[in-house]
Amino acid sequence: MLPCEIGGGVVPTVGAVTDTAQAPPLISPKALSDALAALGAYAQPPTAAQLAAAEFAEGRTGLVARLSNAWYGSALAHVMTAELAVAQAGSDTGYRHEAWRAADADGEGIMILLHYTALRLAAELRIIGEHLPVDLGVMGAAAGAAEALKLLLEVCTVRSMDDPRAAAVTTNLSRASDQLAFAAERIDTLFAAAGDVASIISPPRS
Repeated sequence: MLPCEIGGGVVPTVGAVTDTAQAPPLISPKALSDALAALGAYAQPPTAAQLAAAEFAEGRTGLVARLSNAWYGSALAHVMTAELAVAQAGSDTGYRHEAWRAADADGEGIMILLHYTALRLAAELRIIGEHLPVDLGVMGAAAGAAEALKLLLEVCTVRSMDDPRAAAVTTNLSRASDQLAFAAERIDTLFAAAGDVASIISPPRS
C-alpha cells in the first residue's frame, strides 16, 4: 500500500533553490517509492501496477506530492535519530550543511528553504492547535512565534524591488511583530494563571 500523506500539503515551487532557470523536474513516483522502501517505510514496496493505479486515481503531480510528503516524514525521523546520536557523542562536523548541498542551494536558496521550513512548521502547529481539546497557551504561543518566523524569513527572501513581494515587506514585518506580541501575551497569561510546571503542562480537569 502507498503511505498516507504526512504533511497535508503539496510542496510548492520555492524559487531559485538551484542555479537552473526552471524548477527542477518532478521526481518519478517509482524513484520516490524506492527511496521510501530503502528508508524502511514499506513492509512491501508497491508494485508497478499499484503505482500506476494510484497515478491514474490522483494524477501524477498529486501522487508525487503525496509520496514526497511521506518521504519527507520518513527521512526526517532518520535525521532526528542520527543528529541525536551525534549530539550525544559531543561532535559537530557540519553535517547539517549536507541538506543545503543536496538541495543545490546557495545563500539565497538556503533562505528560501528555511522560509519553506518555517511555513510548514507554522501550518502544522496551527492544525495541531485546532484539534487540541484544551490549549493552555503554550501551543498558541508556539504557533504565533512560528508564524512570525515564517513572515520574517519571507522578507529575507526578497532581494529586489522588482520582486512583486517587495510591496508586502512592511506589511509582513508588521504582521510578524503582531504575531510575536500575541505569543508573548499567551505566555504572560499562562504564567499569570499557572503557578507551577504541573499546571502548565496538564490541562485543567473538569
